[in-house]
Amino acid sequence: MPRRILVVDNELHNRKIIAHFLREASYEVHEAEDGDGAIEMLDKMSFDLMICDVVMPRLNAFDVIDHMKSRSLLTSVILITGHPHLLAGNGLGDFPAFTKPFNMYDLLHKVREVIRE
Repeated sequence: MPRRILVVDNELHNRKIIAHFLREASYEVHEAEDGDGAIEMLDKMSFDLMICDVVMPRLNAFDVIDHMKSRSLLTSVILITGHPHLLAGNGLGDFPAFTKPFNMYDLLHKVREVIRE
């Protein structure tokens, strides 16, 4: 059974590129366009990994991760951001992160490392 990944990014183009690349690497990929959608998906099914943009309207990565912690979800997290300064000093530095734009092969390598494939 393929590993299940949730890709969360309010930028449609970024989300579709990441999702397509991961599907080509044989992952089962689901998408959410914002934090609300991510929480809805996380409450419906389990994921091995969530790749989440840090800055999104309404609920951001901080909010989604807080929700995951409150539900004791064991989903691993990789963050993506165009604002790397937001990662320091708030607990998000504990997660692997990529600054946009990034190399998709570097992301794939980290995905495999995080979900231990």
